Amino acid sequence: MYPRAKIEIIEHGSESYLAAVRLRDEILVNPAGVVTTALDVAVERELIHVAGFLDRKVVASCLLVPEAEAVRMKRVAVASSLQGGGIGTRMLRFCEAHARSIGADALTAHAREPAVPFYVKAGFATEGEYFVEAGIPHIVVRKRL
Repeated sequence: MYPRAKIEIIEHGSESYLAAVRLRDEILVNPAGVVTTALDVAVERELIHVAGFLDRKVVASCLLVPEAEAVRMKRVAVASSLQGGGIGTRMLRFCEAHARSIGADALTAHAREPAVPFYVKAGFATEGEYFVEAGIPHIVVRKRL
């Protein structure tokens, strides 16, 4: 566990945001053969940006997208060397609390197959069948708040 880890909402375009984009690229985007573009960054302007910090370094990140009665998490990433240490779980709890605070009754994500056990352990349920997104199998996970 990393008790010093701090989770917070960060501002689009800030140094922390740029560090979060680099982390997401390293963990999620580049391994899939994709590159984050300026258009991707521009589209993210309207989203809620969450980052996890350890000793002032961004080590976790996700985007929150309010959708009807739910909030969807996108591009959830934790530094490889810290996975399994509780930072991702702390970030999920932060996102749940934020979703509740804006009136959402569920938190959802499109989970990659290897991440499904992480979400299930955190109280999420899978919905439907696997589908391909960005060339990678995903399934919807949902947690009622």
